[in-house]
Amino acid sequence: VSQSRYTVIRAGIIVGSGSASFEIIRDLVEKLPVMVTPKWLMTKCQPIGVRDVMKFLQGVMMKNETYHQVFDIGGPDVLTYKEMLLQFASCRGLKRYIFTLPVMSPRISSYWLYFVTSTSYPLAVNLVNSMKIEVIAGDNRLQNLLGLKPMSYKQAVELAFERIEQNSVEIS
Repeated sequence: VSQSRYTVIRAGIIVGSGSASFEIIRDLVEKLPVMVTPKWLMTKCQPIGVRDVMKFLQGVMMKNETYHQVFDIGGPDVLTYKEMLLQFASCRGLKRYIFTLPVMSPRISSYWLYFVTSTSYPLAVNLVNSMKIEVIAGDNRLQNLLGLKPMSYKQAVELAFERIEQNSVEIS
């Protein structure tokens, strides 16, 4: 009788070509020089590069000390969604202006995302609803256990565009 072994790894925004969150950020920044956004664009999150996610996944494989545990993973930067958009724009050499409104309904925000980006409406609704909750890794246990040092948000964005320019996008 084999005993089940599991490891749960949780991440917030995954930065990489093909990631839904990455593609939405890309659409917004590249299409809109001025954005009027809801106040929860000031919510903090801890993005992580897709390459780092793969390193964490590979690192826990067949590692007994990770069995039956839940780990949060994230990159070194804790950013607001607004900061993420502005840093993305900076990496792309674009000047963007973002204004936040104290009131903007989730429904309006979801429609706005759906019409401006290439996302589906159900995904837009789920993303808008999740943006109100801070997604920050609880600890660095797994990072320390595996000896990993995730790349910065800017590095992850730059690497994603290198992959896009090489037509090497593997994730859909």
